[in-house]
Amino acid sequence: MKISTVPLLAALIAAQDAPAPPQAADSAAVLAAVLAQEAAVRGPESGAQTCVAPLLAGPPTPPGGESAMMLDHAVRIYFQWHAAAPPAVVRPPPEPDAPGRRPRRRRIDPIPPPPALAAPLAARLDALRQEAAGARAPAGVGRLEAALVPAPLHLQRPNEDCALLTLSTPVFAGEAAFVELAYVCGSVCGNGNLYALERRDGRWQVVGVADTWIR
Repeated sequence: MKISTVPLLAALIAAQDAPAPPQAADSAAVLAAVLAQEAAVRGPESGAQTCVAPLLAGPPTPPGGESAMMLDHAVRIYFQWHAAAPPAVVRPPPEPDAPGRRPRRRRIDPIPPPPALAAPLAARLDALRQEAAGARAPAGVGRLEAALVPAPLHLQRPNEDCALLTLSTPVFAGEAAFVELAYVCGSVCGNGNLYALERRDGRWQVVGVADTWIR
């Protein structure tokens, strides 16, 4: 009985062309990129007051779902992809007023919101997010290593009272990854975001962020 090798060869070629499944190293690199962005946005002062939960939450909320990371009585935000926020501007301390002079009012310029992503990129991220919703995170990913957390952020210490960042486990769709994040600065203070990343030139980069809820 003669067995055709055509199906076998076709399967081997398809396996070679298919993207490699995500590994734990991919998850670590994605989480490190998200935390680097958070550290840059918060700057030295706010970042020093912020700690990161060692345990990761479950996978990101699928499209149309209700986030398990959302605080009670939080308000959901209309979902829209926008560019990542720029790094915090570190301003020098103001000069003290001269003795006997009336204190000057110091102007603080408002920070404009990041621009929305171009429609084609936003649509592509929406499609990839839908694809990633059914994917599983790589095995063995459930806890953050201290080496992934950039200063001035730090891993939460036992019984430490701090503004807390909690990250989800990453999920992947080809060369894209998604991570949900919750920032809790008190029982009535916090916000949520969804990060979209892509592997470009061998490095995971944040390409879009969506605000999901606020308290």
